[in-house]
Amino acid sequence: MASLMIRKANIQGDIWPGLPKRFQTFLFFQIQNPDAFKGRLKRFLPRITTAEQACQYKDRMKAAKEEADRSGMRKAMMALPGINIAFTSTGLTKLGKFVLTAKDQGAVKKDRALSQVFRDKQLRGGLFEKGMYADLTGEGWDDPQEIRTEYKPFGPDNERLIDGVLLVTSSCPDDFQKQVAEVTDRFEDEGVVRMIMTRHGTVRPGEHKGKEHFGYMDGISQPVIEGLDTREPVEKEPVRVKPGLILCGQPGDCMPQPAWAKDGSFLVIRDLQQLVPEYDNWLEENASKAPFTAGHKDPPQKLAAYLMGRWKNGTPVDESPDDDGGHKINLSNNFDFEPRDEHHKCPFAAHIRKMRPRADLSNDHAVIIRRGIPYGEEVSEQEKAARQSDIAKDRGLLFTCYQSDVRTGFNFLTTRWASNHQFPDGKDKVVNGGPGIDPIVGQRLPIHPARSIGLPDKEVASRHRMTLDRWVIHKGGEYFFSPSIEAMEGYLTGPSDYSPVFKAKL
Repeated sequence: MASLMIRKANIQGDIWPGLPKRFQTFLFFQIQNPDAFKGRLKRFLPRITTAEQACQYKDRMKAAKEEADRSGMRKAMMALPGINIAFTSTGLTKLGKFVLTAKDQGAVKKDRALSQVFRDKQLRGGLFEKGMYADLTGEGWDDPQEIRTEYKPFGPDNERLIDGVLLVTSSCPDDFQKQVAEVTDRFEDEGVVRMIMTRHGTVRPGEHKGKEHFGYMDGISQPVIEGLDTREPVEKEPVRVKPGLILCGQPGDCMPQPAWAKDGSFLVIRDLQQLVPEYDNWLEENASKAPFTAGHKDPPQKLAAYLMGRWKNGTPVDESPDDDGGHKINLSNNFDFEPRDEHHKCPFAAHIRKMRPRADLSNDHAVIIRRGIPYGEEVSEQEKAARQSDIAKDRGLLFTCYQSDVRTGFNFLTTRWASNHQFPDGKDKVVNGGPGIDPIVGQRLPIHPARSIGLPDKEVASRHRMTLDRWVIHKGGEYFFSPSIEAMEGYLTGPSDYSPVFKAKL
């Protein structure tokens, strides 16, 4: 595949291939002085880490590991600092860029010249314009009482607090703290921005490295992207996907975005609190009730594997339904859930099957790249003994993902697949009552059906259903656009699109 099709120096590095990180801070900001901010951003652009630089980082890491293996010495830790930036629709509006809001539409429709300008410049995506709070509370998925205050709108006009986010990463703590301080000072100085909220993520220590707080390996099964990834999928792996499912303006992007949006991507940040002691306790209490755990050496772990679709070391249950494979296939992606009308090896509603149904669907159309990182302390011995989370020890996952359209990416996966008891479709004759909800991230409010999952019980038509508790609290988040380097060098830091004549018409 032609690698020159996409210019890696024009793409922010966390989109692809991902920024190396042991530590990450999300600096959510509000723009106070748009003109000064544009100047700061333009001068700051050499510090933005591109996909090209991120690839160089990964090459250095690979070379260092190979040298350490040859010499028998421990690999030295490299800082590899990274910085990316993204904007909400309110942030782009403050920069003077066209985002067609409801109050603008009347003026635009009455003026042919304005309509043409909007068609040429407007970043399209209704959910991006609304923001996550209006989208998911409006659709009845998020409970407003559970959302962190900073993600909520305020005032009579429901003004959103967050205009953008700076992502700062590193693998060395001293370098990381220095980077965060420098970035904060650069933009906060003279009141150019106001930092609304700071969220810190940290890769878990020791044997937990690479795992989220429930103990599962995270970040497995990322899409293989044409024009970027060089490896070819093998055997039963999902096929390559068009780059336009992730990057705007590339082949496969069905949204007619303006030219300046090319090589950008919509970033979703989702704040997920995890109730780890409660989850572990539920597994202990319910493992013996599952129809497939009898005689197993560790029933809670087998139930946990079937809820996720992978054992905690990453081994897919579709390939190894009875044990974790001893790390032989723990990162495997070589499975397809065939035969599609059975779920003896992996429940239809297991998390990974909900999020990437493979053979359950004829195409791979809802694709995202995930870049999450855990936050919060490890579970204490006191919490384990009490089997209850300490309210002072908030922990979870700062889930992030990239896609070319929030509606067909994150929103679709979350609401139409994870939280839909009947998806994958057409399984009601195979499992009584339908597949059930995604046990990990599926949402239920009082207006929704009770949380449950259909589990395989060796019958042709499974009858076993298990009632589920809730161990992930959706604390809100936001929708952003992560622009290309060229867009920030030119259009986004250039003159406002809103002329005095246009403003007078609004």
